[in-house]
Amino acid sequence: MSAGAVRVGRGVTVVGVAGLVVLAGGWLLLDAGPLRTAVVWAAVAALAGCVVALTGTALRAGRVTPARGYELALDAARAPAPATGAALPAVLHGSRWPWARVTAVALAVPTALVLFCTLGAGTPDRGAVAGRIADADYVIKELPVVAVGGVERAGSSSRASSEADYTVRLPAPHGGAAVPATFRAEVHRGVRQVGDTLPVAYVPQRPDLGAVGADTRSAVEAQLAGRTLPYGTAAVAGVLWAVAALAAFCVGTAVTGPPRGGRRVGKDWTALRATAAGVAEHVERPTGDDAGTGTDAGPGAGSRPGKGSARYACLILHTDTGDVPLRLAASHRRAAPLLTGAAGWLLWKPAGPRGKVPADFVADDGWQLPGRLPAAEAARIAAARTPDLFTVDTARHTRLLELGSHWARTVPAGVLLGAAVSVVAAGALLLPVDGGWRAWTAVAGAVAPLLCWMISGLFGAPRATSPAAPVEAGPAA
Repeated sequence: MSAGAVRVGRGVTVVGVAGLVVLAGGWLLLDAGPLRTAVVWAAVAALAGCVVALTGTALRAGRVTPARGYELALDAARAPAPATGAALPAVLHGSRWPWARVTAVALAVPTALVLFCTLGAGTPDRGAVAGRIADADYVIKELPVVAVGGVERAGSSSRASSEADYTVRLPAPHGGAAVPATFRAEVHRGVRQVGDTLPVAYVPQRPDLGAVGADTRSAVEAQLAGRTLPYGTAAVAGVLWAVAALAAFCVGTAVTGPPRGGRRVGKDWTALRATAAGVAEHVERPTGDDAGTGTDAGPGAGSRPGKGSARYACLILHTDTGDVPLRLAASHRRAAPLLTGAAGWLLWKPAGPRGKVPADFVADDGWQLPGRLPAAEAARIAAARTPDLFTVDTARHTRLLELGSHWARTVPAGVLLGAAVSVVAAGALLLPVDGGWRAWTAVAGAVAPLLCWMISGLFGAPRATSPAAPVEAGPAA
């Protein structure tokens, strides 16, 4: 079941985010028609399949705590016959999924908000009258309002948005008396009065088909095309969504580092024998910071970090050059009790003087743990250490240790229930039925996962956690 849970987690990471993006993009950008219907319902089916897959994994393999998920990942990566002081592997595995998981979460949250905002605010269908007019040779002209009725205001102010039934007179095709036509339109500020003009779409040769109108020409065009939002509003939503997607990419890269491909260990690499010693806080100072300002000596120490310095948790490795901090794309507090005492090689290829250097800890018992070294630490070790000749064994193979790979078994039941509610809400909002319930359904779909998770955590029984060994917190340079 361990490998199956990993595959389910990876599949949901890809299919779930793709389904959200396709659903939001299809609803926001496509005109009403068979294509939009097929795209959005296929995306809803994919999202429903993700929820079913996660629920099935939890029921079949059992739900575990995040700490136990780390233990399962470590057990799966261990080699059956550890070799003390083993030679270095010739090839290191690539590491893409930690970045993919973090980026997927960072992208899914704003995408879900965009989705439910547009589902709640958008018109689900252009309507029969608009459809008939759109299929004919229509025109859009400013026509005076001759009657107003059925006014509904969004607020008590006279300038609040409103909906009302407006009546205009359509010119007869061959002279004679004008043909009255009534349509319901939303006006963003106040109510149009008799004598005011509105942009109205109608067919000059067929005034009997009726008319559609709105307070702006772009809104009339969007209604005829069956778009969920007017072109200008959709463009603004698309720009905000694109900014959120770029921010998600940056968040994933900042948290885990860029995704890595497979690499071959060469003679220009640095290799140190190291032993995992626990977790501690590392202080990274900007280039040019005075070394005399003090170094971090762990939580509770009296040192004060310099201006602009960054503090973050690291896995501390004992080496013959001193303690080396390794930043992991995982919870250091959960990982340290499992990794403390493991011996192996710390490997990295020298890089530039800034940022963090991709590094890997290859344990003697067969697993490879990706991480990052502060560039200043890598430079310090390179300056203080003479190059060693190390042995590379082309026959040695390692297994990649992804500490978050079993996340599919750690998802709380409340989150799964909330996700199911959100999928049902999205499906309901796709139906071509308008009404005041749409806004409330959109709000419920957006907050359901968080709300259900909070309720289940408040009233659910506390889960037992796996016992953990005490964590050593030593100084980090």
